[in-house]
Amino acid sequence: MNKGFKYILSFFALSIIIGIGFISCVSEEDYIRDSSVTLNFSSDTLRFDTVFTTMGSVTKQIMIYNNESKPVLLDKVSLGGGGNSPYRINIDGDTNLIARNIEIGAKDSVFIFARVTIDPTNQNNPLLVRDSIILDFNNKRQYIQLEAFGQDAYYHVGKRILGNTGRKYSLAQDGGESNGCIVNGNNLEWKRDKPHVIFDILAVDSAYTLSLEEGTMIYMNTNSEFWVYTDGSMKINGSLQSPVVFQGMRRDGYYAELPGQWGYIHYIAGSKNNTINYAIIKNGTIGIIADSCVTNNTPTIDIKNTRIENMSVFGLYSRGGHINAVNTVVQNTGNTSVALIMGGKYQFVNCSFANHWWYDMNRKSPTLFLQNYYIDTSNNIVLRPITEANFYNTIVWGSLTNEIVIDKTDNADLNFLFESCLIKNNTINTNSSNINNTIFNQDPLFNNPQAGDLRLKNLSPAIGRGNPTYSSFYAPIDIKGVPRPNPPSIGAYEYVEISEKR
Repeated sequence: MNKGFKYILSFFALSIIIGIGFISCVSEEDYIRDSSVTLNFSSDTLRFDTVFTTMGSVTKQIMIYNNESKPVLLDKVSLGGGGNSPYRINIDGDTNLIARNIEIGAKDSVFIFARVTIDPTNQNNPLLVRDSIILDFNNKRQYIQLEAFGQDAYYHVGKRILGNTGRKYSLAQDGGESNGCIVNGNNLEWKRDKPHVIFDILAVDSAYTLSLEEGTMIYMNTNSEFWVYTDGSMKINGSLQSPVVFQGMRRDGYYAELPGQWGYIHYIAGSKNNTINYAIIKNGTIGIIADSCVTNNTPTIDIKNTRIENMSVFGLYSRGGHINAVNTVVQNTGNTSVALIMGGKYQFVNCSFANHWWYDMNRKSPTLFLQNYYIDTSNNIVLRPITEANFYNTIVWGSLTNEIVIDKTDNADLNFLFESCLIKNNTINTNSSNINNTIFNQDPLFNNPQAGDLRLKNLSPAIGRGNPTYSSFYAPIDIKGVPRPNPPSIGAYEYVEISEKR
């Protein structure tokens, strides 16, 4: 038995003796019993960020403070997971699963020691193993969150402070190769041998280019965000067989398709040369935010063969950006799926935008929204023209009566075109010069839109109704790698007889 362990045992034993002796001198009337009393902690989350060895065990501590002028009696201290928890706690020498009658003296504090035992090489573990310490006292409860890395991955934890916001962030190259980033000057590439897990904000710094190659798996923690700074770039180079995936930490059962589990990917104004090819972005709050670019001649993002889905607010949210998208699916969002506001320049070829949001049957926002102005903080209208918003061979559909809203002020341009599209709309003039060879309000007959399957059934009116001029140049194959015939189908999926899995 080493000296350190003997010391801890002695400390715990002494704590028990002192604690029992002290409690015995305090009557029930001396404890503060007010339910408004709140205990303070040295941290509200105890995070075990050590890289574990196989079946490793790590012990950390947290302090509980009683700032009251009377002692507080904790009726019960326990783990949320009970005996099945991988965590164990020790408070004032009590190592039982449930510790009772723990006193915290007036203006005093106590330690809770916690340890966790996890085999990080077990890929069936969750990426993050959570539990909580529950403190019951004065007919109320407080919680201390416990978090440990459950399997071997690259963990990007914010250790820098963002200005005066107090928020934490990390840079894509922090930790170098030991943290999964190959650095070659200003060119960065994340390794693919293990998943990358993002806490807080992860940023691609100005003048750096981050490449994410096929098969890269990125798991986003609650409220985490992925930023690309001004003059920074991100190139996502997935493949049909191995896309790059952004998703929430939870992959089990109910959480596998649950929206709102993380924040968003944010292309900040002035980020440039961003590309996305074969990616899946799902289960967040907003899939992509694209802000105004410095010059309208350079796209903020080129998107191809990508699915953005199950977002609690927006799928693709552009604030004056310049976006080109081909074979792109944006679907099932709590608010607008594709919101193009504050002006910008856009081209969409063979895309499928569909909103069959199932979490809230009261969705009122359309699948597609265009706006050529914004209202500033002084309530002034600021004009921001949409120089182009061209939709070719694209489906815009959903569960509302009118899935396209165009909010235009006449003092600025809003130039849009639907060419060989299938759309659900009752307000656009079908004889307008903005409409050409477009199908209105005919169900595209998706295979299973509630489940996110937007392949076309064999009687779909979208089959063979696309314009081959655009598909042959921009999208000769569909999002699944199927060659497009002449004429092609409308949407991201070319029609084939449905027999294979999605």
